[in-house]
Amino acid sequence: MGDIAESDDWEEIQEEIGDSNQLLLVFDERIGKELKIDPNKAASYKDYEVAPTIRITLSRKKQDADEDRFTEIITSLKKDRVLKNGNMIVEYISNNGVLLEDEEWSKSF
Repeated sequence: MGDIAESDDWEEIQEEIGDSNQLLLVFDERIGKELKIDPNKAASYKDYEVAPTIRITLSRKKQDADEDRFTEIITSLKKDRVLKNGNMIVEYISNNGVLLEDEEWSKSF
């Protein structure tokens, strides 16, 4: 996972969403066992067909440009070969935990 977390795209995503928001990259817990990857050692997932979930929590309401922004992030991750497949989920929740939108934005790629 180190190759993903250290990529320029990932750093750009983190900067764009800001400090008061949350960005998580989650792999199914079984994937390491299936691929025989030691969870205590840095490994590259680029060489495997994995589909992690990228979950972004924004502490604001949905904006008109959000779908284009998130699609651009996915395109960039795929173009730069950071990830081949995955799911992106964006939720809108205030800092005190109140839902700001009824539905999450999500896309599989």
